[in-house]
Amino acid sequence: MRKNRIEEAIELAAIAHKGQLRKGTDTPYIIHPFAVGFMLMDAGCSESVVIAGILHDTVEDTELTLEFIRKNFGTAVADIVEGCSENKDLKWTARKTERIEALKTATTEVCIVTCADKLHNLRTVLSEFEDIGDAIWDRFHGGYESQSWYYRSILDSLNRHRHQTYANIAECDNKTIEQFSFFFQQLNQIVTFLF
Repeated sequence: MRKNRIEEAIELAAIAHKGQLRKGTDTPYIIHPFAVGFMLMDAGCSESVVIAGILHDTVEDTELTLEFIRKNFGTAVADIVEGCSENKDLKWTARKTERIEALKTATTEVCIVTCADKLHNLRTVLSEFEDIGDAIWDRFHGGYESQSWYYRSILDSLNRHRHQTYANIAECDNKTIEQFSFFFQQLNQIVTFLF
């Protein structure tokens, strides 16, 4: 029996992220995209959204291309991954600003994966903050102030998208809106707590 598409995505992500570590730790990087994928699966997201969650950092941080993802997993997955990818040719503030702006008009699926991604990142920060305190911010560009600006801005863009989605509720299915709200509320809580 052939592997299913999610298993194929897990295998591909494990190979693509091989040898990478989470920022400032000895933790294998692959834990992050796997956790994002599992969070999306637990929330009942579509197969394409789950796969995009598993592959969301591959184009940004590995040799994998959007063309490869499109060919092997389809346009829906590739479009979500593209919507979650930063342009690493830009300096930190410029690329973060570009993502913040892009989220205002992104698809709800991109916003769901972005929420799950940021939520897992901040859960990790919170867990490590309990062990090492404010030293956690030394791992990140610009420290606490820059991270606060970034996550609050992401939350603002996602909130704008959420209000637009509710205004055009006839164009979205209720399950997708519920999934977005589920992740957004959790992200809002942790951003408010940390920043």
